[in-house]
Amino acid sequence: MRSTTNNSLLSEVLTEVMTKEHVTVIKALSKPKHDEDIAATLKLKATVVRTLLNDLHIKNLVEYERSKNKKTGWYTYLWKRRDDKLSAYIQTYLDTKLSDLNRQLAVEADGVKFNCSCDHKRVTLETAMETEFMCPECNSMFIESDSVQIRKKLESEIKRIQKQLK
Repeated sequence: MRSTTNNSLLSEVLTEVMTKEHVTVIKALSKPKHDEDIAATLKLKATVVRTLLNDLHIKNLVEYERSKNKKTGWYTYLWKRRDDKLSAYIQTYLDTKLSDLNRQLAVEADGVKFNCSCDHKRVTLETAMETEFMCPECNSMFIESDSVQIRKKLESEIKRIQKQLK
């Protein structure tokens, strides 16, 4: 995986985990800046930028230095992007997602699955038999589901993530 923070992988992961606005803010931190300066540059309200920065701070992707203005008594915050943490965050996120997808693929490959008409449930043969092939939520019959498409979609997503990890 590339270590640069200005790549599409960073944008993709942060957009999936957070929002496009978070990506915009973290990219605006190519050098340390005050939250008011970021807000002015991005033409956003300072309160919105602070919320986004705090979200990123919770994930340990940004940090700040706080200083007090002796005249006003107000604190100002100088925000910095944590380039050292971004690669690790992306790696951990992709590893976790890959593990989840592999688990889902194993479940799909393990026997016949059934769906009801409300699509709230996707159940195994054993579960369908326990409820006499009736969905307890919508009272419709469970119908055997073809999991080939689901498996193909999972396999495709697994390959995409494995490619990103290289």
